[in-house]
Amino acid sequence: MEGEKSRLCCVTGAAGYIGSWLVRKLLDRGCVVHATLRNLGDESKTALLRGFPGAAERLVLFEADIYDAVSFQQAIAGCGFVFLVASPTSQDDRCSSKVQGGTRLILDASEAIVDATRTILQQCELSKTVRRVIHTGSILAAAPLKEDGDGYKDFVDESCWTPHNLSYAYSNEALDVSAPFLPWLPTCISCIDAELLTTRMMQAYVSCKILSEKELLKYNDSPSRAFDVVILLLGLVGGDTALPYVPGSMQTMLSPLTGDEAFHNSLKFVQALSGAVPLVHIDDACEAHAFFIDECPAAAAPVAGRFLCAAGHPNMRDVVDHYARQHPELRLRITECVKLV
Repeated sequence: MEGEKSRLCCVTGAAGYIGSWLVRKLLDRGCVVHATLRNLGDESKTALLRGFPGAAERLVLFEADIYDAVSFQQAIAGCGFVFLVASPTSQDDRCSSKVQGGTRLILDASEAIVDATRTILQQCELSKTVRRVIHTGSILAAAPLKEDGDGYKDFVDESCWTPHNLSYAYSNEALDVSAPFLPWLPTCISCIDAELLTTRMMQAYVSCKILSEKELLKYNDSPSRAFDVVILLLGLVGGDTALPYVPGSMQTMLSPLTGDEAFHNSLKFVQALSGAVPLVHIDDACEAHAFFIDECPAAAAPVAGRFLCAAGHPNMRDVVDHYARQHPELRLRITECVKLV
């Protein structure tokens, strides 16, 4: 029974870019996967997941809302590992409230983000089976930007926290003011849908990530903790996809070629915040997630905390020069880069 629970995993935000690839990878490893979506009636998303090899035997879909604690109870029940690929955000109208005892209570954005994070941890504790929670974080929450915003530290590692009291460059340019805010902002910029992208949300996004990640890390300091919490700080994710559209992170990477100004502004935002454009392949990112299933012996030192996950840190000029060198047949539509400090 213990072995069965160890191979039973819950993946939140399973219909997104990273979530769907992770579900497929876990199924390939022989895991039983409980995948959560906000709407099981959306056949375009459920059919994709049910079409993966092994899904008929080992995939169970659940409808769950991160602002309604009870909705995650069944999905997490019996699981040894919980992958938090989706997380709360202030861009969601429901972020200002939570459901408790059948009543929706009004909260401010910060309260709601922290409350939703605690809710997931509580559900994991109640399960009595969860051994580790793996959160899909963003390297944007670990930028080496100095506290006053004037330049960068000499290093970047898991101890870095992006200063949240600054106005970040390229975060508030509303290049597409007609586009709605994302109703469900994923945990990293890799999953943003193109038609919904507005660069003005980036500042709020970074603040949300910092709030939720710090709340998750507090759990590791509890003397009575029932499991470990791991946060994977992903760079800009690219590579393959199981989705029928090009994910936002890849559109961000390709913006010098496509000429999409909104996505190019996001590329400039990443460069200005991090001093580089951290990159990671989708398969490497999901392998890193799955690694924490294997590295969970019953009696060993805890494996917990933050881990950077990026294969390289080129700058914008490197990206533009790469396209020009490797694809001379393609015309670069945008060559503007953030000035390097």
